[in-house]
Order: sequence, then C-alpha cells, then structure tokens
Amino acid sequence: MRTLLAAILALFLPARGAHRAAAPPPLPRISCPPAPEPPPVITCPHPADVVTADGMPLVRPYVVEWERERDEHDRRRLQRERRRAAVLATLGQDYVPVPWEVAA
Repeated sequence: MRTLLAAILALFLPARGAHRAAAPPPLPRISCPPAPEPPPVITCPHPADVVTADGMPLVRPYVVEWERERDEHDRRRLQRERRRAAVLATLGQDYVPVPWEVAA
C-alpha cells in the first residue's frame, strides 16, 4: 500500500532536490536601441466630453444628424417666411412674423 501511494505521489508531485533538472543557461545579452522619447503632453482646448483623434475633434453621429436636421428645418422655415412675405407683398400687405413661428 505504501509503494502504491509513493508511486501516485511521484507522478503528481515535483521531484526532490537531487533529481531536479539543472538550471537553464543564461540568455545572451542583446543590445537594444534606446527607447524613443514620449511625445510631449498637449493640453486639450476642447471640452472634456469631446474626444480628439489626430487633432480633429470627434463628435457623436447623432449630434451631427440632429444639427443637420435643425439647420435644414431653419432653412426651410426661413424660405417659407420669404415666400409668405412675397405673396403678401403682391397683395399690398406687410408681413410681420408671428412670434410662435419665429421661435419654432
């Protein structure tokens, strides 16, 4: 029984001191070129929520789309106002924009 236990332990436990392998030879020294200096730290003039890449600020696509739609809406509103003023001018009336249409 003791030899069976010793055989199982010999399989799973590392060998004792005299039976261990010799230490591997040391690796040869390789000379490497010096590491490049890190780039200088640049303080960002952009707000903290804007991520910059290659010096250009990155903006979330939904913000760009929202701004584009807002600008398109404003352009259309101004065109409607110009057309309305032109039609009313042909009828001899002055056009005064309504405050809630201006704010829209």
